[in-house]
Amino acid sequence: MFRSLVPLLALAAPLLAQPDAPLRFAWKAGQTHSYKVQQTTTVDELTLDEKAKTPTPVKTVTTLNSTKTWAVKEVDKAGTATLEMSVAAMKQEVTQTVGTNKPIVRTVDSANPDDAKAMPFLGKPILTAKVDAQGRLVEAKSDAPAAADRLQVELPFRLILPDGVPTKDAAWSRPVAIKLPPPVGTGESFDGTQRYTFQGMKDAYAVVGFATTLKAPPTDAAMMPALVPMLWEGSLFFDTKAGRYHGAKLTAKGEVANHQGEGTKFGYVSEYVEAAEK
Repeated sequence: MFRSLVPLLALAAPLLAQPDAPLRFAWKAGQTHSYKVQQTTTVDELTLDEKAKTPTPVKTVTTLNSTKTWAVKEVDKAGTATLEMSVAAMKQEVTQTVGTNKPIVRTVDSANPDDAKAMPFLGKPILTAKVDAQGRLVEAKSDAPAAADRLQVELPFRLILPDGVPTKDAAWSRPVAIKLPPPVGTGESFDGTQRYTFQGMKDAYAVVGFATTLKAPPTDAAMMPALVPMLWEGSLFFDTKAGRYHGAKLTAKGEVANHQGEGTKFGYVSEYVEAAEK
């Protein structure tokens, strides 16, 4: 785990106080917010073997370490910021085991010059977002429409701050529409809810509980494997002194039976940790 992520986990200690004023992002033009991300995802599937006509176990473990930056280009009079997001570094390792075969490991690392050549996006803006002082997404633009759509659910800074001063266990929520673009879907949209719960203060950090849920599961089980990775829950951290998002510790998990036919199964667990760099 990144050393810079360790202090974030300590913020889950007992929380007592509440802030003295409403929580707000304090955007400043010219600032750059940098975050380290570590995500480990394990997918366990039983898939149909077309020859043997029996389910075959396939286990895929993906570890992703990255550094992303948000550059504040401008801030309007209402306190809404225009930001550009870029990826400064990325390393991904995928280990896949099919049945009793030997695991196959594939690694790409931007620190490797040959791998970096295959990542033309490094260090370049890949999307633009307008975010207001409460973290609400006003607008998102990207050459990849699916990336902009995803920001509608996975907000640039994960949380929306409440209107007033939050008290212990205060809760607020927002509706979301989760779209499934190709190749995982054909543009289907599923209604969901994101719920936030103020858990208290830890020093200068506000800790907010977070969960994304579907209003109703799809009737077709084949859709669920694409939806489960969007159903995050855990804790979000906001630096009240700096007026900035500090990070997150989230988990998404689920199990789907018969998603590809009788006897098949999809199991998913992903752990996501993000922390601001000083």
